[in-house]
Amino acid sequence: MRKVKSYPAILESTKEGYSVFFPDLPGAVSAGEDYEEAINHAEECLSLHLYGMIMDGDTLPNPTHMSKILKKLAVDELATLIHPDIFGVKARQEDKAIRVNISMPKSLLEAIDSRARQLGLDRSKLLQKAAREVVSVAH
Repeated sequence: MRKVKSYPAILESTKEGYSVFFPDLPGAVSAGEDYEEAINHAEECLSLHLYGMIMDGDTLPNPTHMSKILKKLAVDELATLIHPDIFGVKARQEDKAIRVNISMPKSLLEAIDSRARQLGLDRSKLLQKAAREVVSVAH
C-alpha cells in the first residue's frame, strides 16, 4: 500500500472567503466561504487530484518543506498541511451502482413500491436503504 504524504496548502483571503492552492500540484485549487469550508474542500481537492495522478501512473511530487512555504507567504495568506484521503476517494469511485435482476413475490414488490412512495423514494433507494440496515453497510 502506498503511503501518501501531507501537502502544504496556501489559503488566500478573498471577498467571498478563501481560495486554496497547492504549490506542489499545479491545477489543484479549491475555495470555501469560511476557513473550515476551505479546509474541507482542500482535503477533497487534494485527494481527488492525487488519486487521478496515481490512476494515470504519474509520479507524485515530494511535498515542499513547510519552512520554505512559510518564508514566501504574503500578508493575506495562511499555510497549512493537508492530508489526502486517497483510499476514501478510491472506495467512492469503486462503489458505483450496478443494475441487478432479482425475483420476489408480486405482493412484496407492491408493498415495497407503496412504502417507497410514502417515503418519497424510488424502489431502488428503498431497497438500498433496507439492505444497508440489514447488512450494516455505511454510505
